[in-house]
Amino acid sequence: MLLILVTAALSRNVNRLSTWYSFCMSWIISTFSYSLLSLTGQQLTEPNFGLCFTQALLIYSVPPTTSATTLALLLHTLLTFSSSAGQTQRKLSLYTSCMLVIGPYLLLLTIFIGVALYVTRNPLYLHKADQGTYCNLRNPHDEWLRISMIVVAVISVGIILVQVQLVAWLYHNFRSLRRDSAAFGHILRGVLFTFTGSVTFVTALVLAISDDHNLTFDLIIAFFPVLALFIFGSQKDLLQVWTSWRLPHRENIQNLSSGKNMSERVTN
Repeated sequence: MLLILVTAALSRNVNRLSTWYSFCMSWIISTFSYSLLSLTGQQLTEPNFGLCFTQALLIYSVPPTTSATTLALLLHTLLTFSSSAGQTQRKLSLYTSCMLVIGPYLLLLTIFIGVALYVTRNPLYLHKADQGTYCNLRNPHDEWLRISMIVVAVISVGIILVQVQLVAWLYHNFRSLRRDSAAFGHILRGVLFTFTGSVTFVTALVLAISDDHNLTFDLIIAFFPVLALFIFGSQKDLLQVWTSWRLPHRENIQNLSSGKNMSERVTN
């Protein structure tokens, strides 16, 4: 995801919605947060309190954030391409654009601070999970997991509703919509990725009403960045940027070789 984000940001030939960059960034943060112990070499040992504290805050605040950036991307797509059969992009107001980008990270900050205050008052509740892959709160006191999953479930409902509108719009405009248009590509990939929103909703709902946070949940969470990588990293303009570097033509290689031989003769 980091490669995709950097490529899109640096290339003039790749144009994306602002919420697309926010979406990619949130999944990069998510991947980083769950890999923090592994990246620091403390997965097999008892991690220090500061690292464990930081990871726990991210573990609870990132899932709602990635859900919110996904919803923001879908809303932005719906508002941008819902006119003129998607052939022209509608300009959103600065306030709307800023809220779609900043809103999810305000949510992250809110949960981050809330968990930080809770752990500061109850430091003994913090521990490394039974799976050994990350730090969280001990099960009887893991109310923040339930809160986080309730937020994810609520946002997932919004994702599903917006997705239905996008599918309906795509169906009604399918004949008039060019297959190579920006609208078609954005909406199709967005719908394809968020089709898993129902899976997210069910998972979040189960975890919100139970205390079972097991390996299945971790595997589901780990699956989404990989899915996003394949769906959004296989777009034509990105592939063109990555393949734009070519080896020199055979004629250039021959000219270079002959020039080198000539210089050697002159030297001799």
